[in-house]
Amino acid sequence: MSILNYAKQSSWPNGFGFQQSPIDLRQATTTVDTDMTILTPWMTDQEIDDQVTIRLAGQGTTRINETTWAFVQAHFHVPAEHIVAEKTVAELHFVHQSAIGALCVVAVLVPVGQANPIMADVLDHFQPHVTQPINFDLTRLLPKQGTVYQYLGSLTTPPLTEGVTWYVIEQTEITMSSNQLARYQQFFEPNNRHVQAINRRPIFRGVFKQLKRSAGDDPLHG
Repeated sequence: MSILNYAKQSSWPNGFGFQQSPIDLRQATTTVDTDMTILTPWMTDQEIDDQVTIRLAGQGTTRINETTWAFVQAHFHVPAEHIVAEKTVAELHFVHQSAIGALCVVAVLVPVGQANPIMADVLDHFQPHVTQPINFDLTRLLPKQGTVYQYLGSLTTPPLTEGVTWYVIEQTEITMSSNQLARYQQFFEPNNRHVQAINRRPIFRGVFKQLKRSAGDDPLHG
């Protein structure tokens, strides 16, 4: 399998083209708040070197507003892909799928700050060119609150599939240290896709809240 070349993005196959990701989120104009509840934790069972980033496969269940999604995998982009007003250095993507196959990505924009213990565990266990079993609770990488941007876009790697609902969270609770950033960069080249045209898409901006699961929540039928 060939390694995805971020230095030659113009050659990536793209049969879509009008609702691509990532984008500049500073042009958000409409206010819509977003509530998110972790119904079952995002637990990983594999840590994978996919040659361009660290990918963490697992399972979990998330309710976003009134829709229930299954957590599938997480991965890291350094530098961050989406643009917001504040400076961020990394972007965590938590990929979800609905019961009918729709996709959404919960993205957490990460600034430099205190060392993150989950990131430390991920880096400590990582082995180049190896897939290995792990057991991490990635819900600890989701902030309790922040600013969330919602829009309709695509995957940011080929096949660049469109129809993906994005929830991009700008926050200050989840950080990584400059040392952790440097450790990640020792393994991987920059893996951020170039910013794409908005093409008149609506971008919603609002308050993000992580809600606590109530006793009556049903992760399968919520």
